Parts: sequence; C-alpha cells; structure tokens
Amino acid sequence: MKEELYRSICVACDHILLAADSTIERVSIPWLHVVREHPVFLKSYKEIAVNKSGAKVTLQRWLRLFRNKVWWLYQFGKSIRSDGMLWYGPQDFVIQTDVLLVSHLINVSHVNLADDFYFDNLPNELVKQGHKVVIVLMNHTGQSGAELATKWFDGAVPRVILSGTIGIGGEITLHNQLKKEAARLRQLARQKPLGLARRVLTRASEEALSGGAHTTLRMSRQIDALVTKLQPKVIVGTHEGHAWERVVFAAARSAHPSVLCISYQHAAVFRLQHAIRRCLAPKYNPDQILTAGEVSCAQLKSSPGLEGIPISVLGSNRCFKESTTNPEHRTYTGQGDHSAGQVCLVLPEGIPSECNLMFEYSILCARANPEVEFIWRLHPIVTFESLKAQNPKLRNHPGNIILSKATLKEDFSRSHWALYRGTTAIVQAVAAGLRPIYLQSPGELTIDPLYELDILRVSVNSVSEFNRAILSNIEISNVQLGSDFEQARKYCETFFTALNVGKLAALIR
Repeated sequence: MKEELYRSICVACDHILLAADSTIERVSIPWLHVVREHPVFLKSYKEIAVNKSGAKVTLQRWLRLFRNKVWWLYQFGKSIRSDGMLWYGPQDFVIQTDVLLVSHLINVSHVNLADDFYFDNLPNELVKQGHKVVIVLMNHTGQSGAELATKWFDGAVPRVILSGTIGIGGEITLHNQLKKEAARLRQLARQKPLGLARRVLTRASEEALSGGAHTTLRMSRQIDALVTKLQPKVIVGTHEGHAWERVVFAAARSAHPSVLCISYQHAAVFRLQHAIRRCLAPKYNPDQILTAGEVSCAQLKSSPGLEGIPISVLGSNRCFKESTTNPEHRTYTGQGDHSAGQVCLVLPEGIPSECNLMFEYSILCARANPEVEFIWRLHPIVTFESLKAQNPKLRNHPGNIILSKATLKEDFSRSHWALYRGTTAIVQAVAAGLRPIYLQSPGELTIDPLYELDILRVSVNSVSEFNRAILSNIEISNVQLGSDFEQARKYCETFFTALNVGKLAALIR
C-alpha cells in the first residue's frame, strides 16, 4: 500500500469517529481505529483501498457477513450457558482503590506470576508505597476465565479476569445496539458519492457486527461496573491505538467522573503509527500519556493531534543499560576480531506470518553462509511446534540454525548481528552491542522501530544483500564502527529508560 493511500484511509476513518453523530458503539468498532502501517494491520484495509466491484468483492463481503452471523450464534449459545458474571476473581474489594490497571493475560503460564506482563513490577512497587492497586485482565488464552481465576493465589495485588460474556440479556442488548449503529453507517454510506469515503462507511457498517466490536462494547459495561464498585483515583491502560483503550476511558468517566485516565505507551512508536497520535471526543482521550522512554516521549510530543495532552516519561522494564557494561560481551568497538564467532540472532514479532517470513529468509541465508550461526528466538506467545505444524518449510533447517532456549541477555551476549523487522527487542539488541539488519519486504511501508536511526542500521531484501551486510563489518574501520555503535547505543538507551514508579505515584491524589 502506498503511503498516500494509507494516510487517506486514516483520514476517512477518523472523519467517521469524529462526526457529530458518533456514538460509543461507533468508537467500539476496532476497524475504524487504524493502528499502524504493519502489513498484518493493513490486510483488512486492502479491499477498500481500490474501487473494485465484481463477484470476488461480493463474495468477500458475504463471507464477512456470514462470519459475523456465525460468531453471533456461537456467542448467543455461549451466553445462554453463562453465569452472567462480569468478571472472575475477587468480588469483595476494598472500596476506593487508588489505581486500576487494565492489562492482558496472553498466556496461561503467566497465571499466578507476581509481576504483570505489561506493567512488570509497577503494581507491587505502588503497593509498597501504600497504594491500593487492582489489575483487570483481558483474557486472550482461550481458556475459561472462571477456571484461571481460581489458580491465582491471594497476593498484594488482586487480579480480576474479564468474562467473555455478560449473560443472555446483556449480550442481546449489546448486539441490538451495534445493529442500530450498523444501520446508521449504511444509511450514511448511501448518502455519499462513489469513492473512498463511501467504501469506508460501508465496511464500517459490516465491522460494527464483528466479534471485536462486541468485545469492546462489552468492556465498557464491565469497566463501568468495576469503576462504580472500586471508585479508583486513577485508571491506567496501554496506549497502542486500539478501540478498547478509548472506550474504557469513556466508561470509567461515566461511572466516576473524577477518575484520572492515563495511557501508558510501552512499545515503540512507528513512523506512520496513527491512532495513538490523534484525539477523539474528550471523553475518550487520556488525561495524560506516560511513555516508555525519551525517544517516544519526543515523538508523541511532536504529534499535532495530541496537542493539549501532557506527555512525560514513566520508563519501562525493558531498560537494558546494564548489558553495555558486560566485559565478556563481544561488540565492535575496536577490540577483537570482527570475523570471530559469527552469530546472527533472528528476532521476529509474536505474529506467525512474521515468524514464517523471517525464518524462511534466514534458512536461505544460513545455506549461503554455513560459517554463520543463526539463532531463532521467539516471542513468548508463539511456539516452534505451532509454527512447524503450519509451515513444512521450517521442519528441516540447516545445522547452523539453532532454536533458542536461552534468556534474551544470553542470546545477546553470543551474537554479533540481529535480523529483525517490527520487534522492539531490536532496541535492546543494539543497546547490547549487536548490529541491526532490517528485513524489508518489497513494496511495503517500513515497519522499522529504528527508523530514526540513520547510522549502523542496514536494510536487506535478498540473500546477497545480507551477505554484503555482514561483510561490511570487516570493511569498515574499527574506529568508525566503534563510533557508530556508541551513537546508536546512546539512542537506544533513551528508547526505554528506567521505570520511575514515583512518576505514577505522584499522580495519585
């Protein structure tokens, strides 16, 4: 997709969300929130990108409508059998909680861990300072929230897991609300001339009946009830650009108007990232945005769409400065032999399609460079077994490819290069002394989190380019390479700065 078209789609979707007749049902449609330029996100916009008609387009539309119908029938049956609980876990909370954190449960292995996957030890540190904290979890595991909640032992920070249904009556009400919004959007589409705006409205009317829209609107009910019960002084959610992040704030303010709504930007900010860089109606916007580091703070402060919202640095558990002082770590700073122990760490995102793309490419590179060892390292939400089951190309790989079972820091310590695309792990890799090699797919918008870094980083899209990239270490003088690494390190060390619990604690009044 061309950048101009991408920007036009962002404008068209925002126009619908910002319209005078916009409702919470409309804001609950995830498709209208263009998150970023990643190819996985852009797949759902390809159909409306061009003005096409015919049997194929009609079939795709009917398939979407069919999937929505099937999903609703499944959800209807599920709600009949449900107990109508809005969440699972503690019900007898202490009234007047200080902080309500909205996070995610993405893996069963995270159950009963003291630290949160997104907020790390921040909740426990707040408790140590005398604050009452509750974490509400969105369940992505595919397992029953009721069962998972029973496995969580009592701790300093209570966790509740949102249920996947709020009972038959509640689900029917949500569905009818979204049906009405779908009808409104269809009517608006008919009033538009043929073109992008009409196609966006038509598609939005279909997406209003999607499972994602139902889930987001359901969250508004659940958060409303939780906030009514807990009366938190502060509610904190992630700042990634998703519909639920906006709806949660609206629901919280409806239940407790004095609540302070804070967004936490915890990952990288990409060049064309959109939804986190613009405001909607006031009730959906954060009162403050806290960032993971100085780089993203500066990037968001320079976004015109966020004017008027205070933005400051909270820090992150991803801060990795200690790696740069490890004397055993091999870096190109003028000490040692460039060609010794050639190891390339392969760092895909936690998306199967991205894993397949990068691993297939690295297999080709490994066959062409038998003297180089390639370490495949996966995101925690993906397994090698599931990838190999779906992709036969990954079942037989060269002997110079190994599957990592080490810690991230251990993999950094034995590697020289890092092959990456959209993962923010590359920031820690460069801070640890690895040279970044970005895999660019032909014709796509860049998804490089280091897009601002104009030194050291190289981009490749063929095996021959990869070969030139690793050979360039030898061709560049030790002095120049060491200077480039020092500059790159300084940039990456401000990407994720040390977590400052006091920053959030100071906002609790």
